[in-house]
Formats: sequence, C-alpha cells, structure tokens
Amino acid sequence: MSAGQRSLSYEATPPFHVPLSFFLTAALFGLAAGVYLLLQPEALASRWTPGALALTHLITAGFMLLVMLGALMQILPVVAGACLPAIRPLSAGVHALVSSGAIALAWGLGAGKPALMQAGGVLLGLGVLLFLGAAAIGLRRSAATQNTARDLRIALIGLAVTAVLGILLVLALSRGLSLPLLQLTNLHVGWGWLGWGGVLMAATSWVVVPMFQITPNYPGWLTRIWAPLVLAVLAGWSVLTLARKAGAPALTLDVLAVLAMCFALATLLLMRRTRRPHPDASFRTLQLSMACVLAGAACAMLASWLDHDAWPLAAGILVLHGGFVSAISAMLYKIVPFLAWLHLTQAKVKAPNMKKLLPDVPVRRQLMLHAATLPALLLATSGNAWAGRLAGAMLVAEFAWLMANLLGTAARWRRTMLGHA
Repeated sequence: MSAGQRSLSYEATPPFHVPLSFFLTAALFGLAAGVYLLLQPEALASRWTPGALALTHLITAGFMLLVMLGALMQILPVVAGACLPAIRPLSAGVHALVSSGAIALAWGLGAGKPALMQAGGVLLGLGVLLFLGAAAIGLRRSAATQNTARDLRIALIGLAVTAVLGILLVLALSRGLSLPLLQLTNLHVGWGWLGWGGVLMAATSWVVVPMFQITPNYPGWLTRIWAPLVLAVLAGWSVLTLARKAGAPALTLDVLAVLAMCFALATLLLMRRTRRPHPDASFRTLQLSMACVLAGAACAMLASWLDHDAWPLAAGILVLHGGFVSAISAMLYKIVPFLAWLHLTQAKVKAPNMKKLLPDVPVRRQLMLHAATLPALLLATSGNAWAGRLAGAMLVAEFAWLMANLLGTAARWRRTMLGHA
C-alpha cells in the first residue's frame, strides 16, 4: 500500500446516502439527455443550436457536476482531511439547488426562455457557492499538504471560475448584456474542461487509479507540477483572450491540449503496469476514457486553428462522453461497491465481497453499450435524424442501465444491513 493510501481517513467518510443520492440523480440527467436527443434528433448538427446547448448542460451541469460534487463530499474528508460542516443538510441543499438549476438552465437553453435561463443560473450559482463555502471551511481546518489535497483546492478554484463565466453568459444571453460572447464561451469551456473537470479527475486519479486498478503510483514530478501548471496556463490564456491578443489565445489553448494529453498518456502508461492478471470492464473503460481525451484534445487543437464546426463538435463529444462519462462510469463501478462494503464493515456487519455487491456481468454489458454509444453520437453530428434518434435511444439505455446497476448495489447493501439488524 502506498503512502498516499495509508493517509486516507476512512473514519471521516460521510453517510452512504450522501454521495449515492448525487450519483443516482446524475444518472437521471444522462437519461434525460438521451430522451431529449430522441425528441430533437438534429440537435447535434452544430455546437450553437439550442438543442446542443441543452444537451451539453444536461451532461455537464447535470450528470458531471452532480457526480463530481457527490464524489467531493466523500473525497474531501477522506483524502484531504477536510470535514465539511453539517454534511447532511449541506448535501441536501447542494443537491436540491444544483439539480433544479441544471433542469432550469437546460430547459431554458433548449426552449429559448430567458426567465428559465436566469433561474437556472441563479440556482446553480447558489448551489456551487454553498458547496464552495463549506469546502473552504473544511479545507481551512485541514492540515493535509499532499499533492492531492492541493489539487483539490485548484479544482475548486476552477469550479468557481467556470460558474462565474457561466453566469455571465446566462446574463448575456437572457438580458442582452454586452459581453464578448465567443471569447467568454471559449473560456467557460476551457475552465470547465481542464480547470474544474480535468484537475478534479487528475486529483482523484492520483489516489483512485493506483488503489483500484492496482498500478504503481503516478510519477512524483507529474503530481507535483501538472495541476499548478494547468491553473497558470488557464490564467494566462484568460488574460490573453480578454485582451484580444491575436493568435495568442489559440496558441495557449494548444498548450492546454498538450497538458491534457500528458495526463492521459501518463495514465495509459501507468495502466500498462497493472498487477491485475485479468483487467475488468472498468479498467478497459478507463483506458477508453484516456484514449478519448487524447483524441478530443487533438480535435480541440484543430478547432482553434481551423474554422469548421465539425472539430469543436467532435472535441466536445470525445471529451464529454468519451473522456469524462467513461472515466466517471469506470470510477463509479469501483467507488460505489467499495463504499457499500466500507459502511457495512464500519457498522460491524460481515460484508460480502465487492463482486457480490456489484457483479461483473451487468457492469461489463453496460460499459460495452457505453462504448458503442460514442460512435453513434459522433455520427449524430451529421444532422441526420435517424442517426440522432439512434444515439438518443442508446443514451437512454446506457444511463438507465447505469442507474439500475447502482440501485442494485444499494439494494444489496440495504439487505445486508437489515439482515444483521
């Protein structure tokens, strides 16, 4: 066991329902994205259609944000020693605000309703602010100084900047506020991709990949410099973009894409040294995630230099569904049964094997469907209605199956608890 794993404070873990409620609600947002694409099959013909904006925010502000906040409710006290105050009411408040805000924002963007956009922006902003305030209190009391704890702080900075940029965009779209829309949109996407999602994925991976995928630790130099370097480049890119320096923002975006590629390559190389005799479906899906990060970063570089809507569309699908959804799904299938086992053990209950809490077969089949959905989504960018309907149906099935698998684990945990009551 590594030094990083020895420092984990499992006694500080919150109640099981706290992260689980976020994870299950997140799956509903993924399912809603599939239903929306079924009803609006040509939504992905351009990155600027109302449908594409609605779909993007169902995944980012709905699925991804909820999973990430739920995971942080667990990670901050266990990994960073940051005990969040009043965890039960805090989690309920953040969950309600973010869920309702994501619904209102996606609905407002898709239907072109300014009032709903504003309501969504306010609710999401309040939810993020509530969480960031609690995290700041917890981190101020924390004595943890390892790279993971520092990177979690950087990810929270990224979340704050992403939220502020998103609120400015909502005001510009709904109230006609005179702002540079294209520049702000690019910054919002960049900070959300790497400053928030990317750094959080990396900070989590420093611990979770060696722990669950049975690999060596990440190289020390990478964990020391990667997240601070991302933050510095994002800050420089933001200044250059807002100052409208010709060519400089595109060049800086290329540097960010290269940093994303470095993390993905490091993870793939690390996974080649796994001590698993037979890598499972979650292992393969994490590999798929890193391959999609590489491909998505390459498309983002092309999009910064070539004026064609195909490249940003491809980059968005590869990064969001191929990169983040793949990694989140793979990690959920490790984290949720582990948490169920941990809570049973802490309750002095004889816990079944994690494979019995979440069997391999339904996981493998759901992840195979997830992988097959990726090319269907890329095909849907052609604007063909049948391709859009196919991708929508596959998304519905993918996220409904994910939710069913997580609910199955929760049901087995509950049955075991009640059986020993």
